[in-house]
Amino acid sequence: MTVTDEQAFLGAILRHPDDDTPRLVFADWLDERGAGDDPARAALIRAQCRLETLPEGKERKAAEKETKALLRAHARRWTAPLRGASLGENWTFRRGFIDGCSISPTRFVNHAELIFRHAPLLRTVRFPYAKGEVDGLAACPFLARLAAVDLQQMCTCGQCPIDVELRALFKSKHASGLSRLGVAFDRIDADMARALVASEPLRRLAALDLSGNPLGEAGVRVLAGAGHFTRLAELALNVTELDAAAVAALGTARLPALTKLSLAGNNLRPGVVRALVAAPLLAQLAELNLSDNRIGEGGAAALAKLPAAAPLTRLDVRRNALSEKAIRALKARFGKGVWV
Repeated sequence: MTVTDEQAFLGAILRHPDDDTPRLVFADWLDERGAGDDPARAALIRAQCRLETLPEGKERKAAEKETKALLRAHARRWTAPLRGASLGENWTFRRGFIDGCSISPTRFVNHAELIFRHAPLLRTVRFPYAKGEVDGLAACPFLARLAAVDLQQMCTCGQCPIDVELRALFKSKHASGLSRLGVAFDRIDADMARALVASEPLRRLAALDLSGNPLGEAGVRVLAGAGHFTRLAELALNVTELDAAAVAALGTARLPALTKLSLAGNNLRPGVVRALVAAPLLAQLAELNLSDNRIGEGGAAALAKLPAAAPLTRLDVRRNALSEKAIRALKARFGKGVWV
């Protein structure tokens, strides 16, 4: 079978999915060909590639406005083959191509070849309420083409043996390409945390969401002391009922790449926050989410006294019932980088 020019360009993009250069070269070729939606596709590629690096400001707002206008005019048509076959929903575009969707694991496994024919750059998938379906996903070779998987709240009844399925995913050789994993509200306890950190295929994770799981102090100690996730840059432990001992363990975590930590909704008190501020982990964090806690005046004061040289520049302390004095101190320290 003869490979068309477009297939050759797509092949180059697939070989280097994280590099914008092949995408921009393809955009130039689309402009030169100029057939049908080619100019619009080229414009979307360029606008969304710019968005990956643009800071806040007028130029970014212009690129966002252009992107929204292009998707409003064309996205429905570009996703028509997938929607017509009932293959997923909530399709999203990134860097000019379909990047994400929501679909059941069974539909994904049974129709993966067709899905990737129409969305070859699909990388981010939400698998809702996936109880009883993750074994098949773990065995599916097309899982290897995904970079981000969200399996939040696989079961709603609290009785399904989802731990067995998650263990299969943790062991799957097809999961080795994952850089982002969401397993929030999936009943992950200390024992399951051990299975997670023992996962050889998941060693490359850069982002992990464990929110809403009963980790307890033992589970946090497993995560903190494993030295396993050397690339993990983002960790979410929201609504996990962390106590002072668990936060103390987290403060000494062996997570050398971690720069973003979310601890929202854990009922954290001033003393715990002061201990966290003094912990070694704070010396590497750039972003910290402490919203929906009880950090009090003492916790706010400790955060406000962080030295200017500290890397922490973005802080979320919304819904902590802070006084005006505490808010002023935090704004003086973090400026526009604080949400109060």
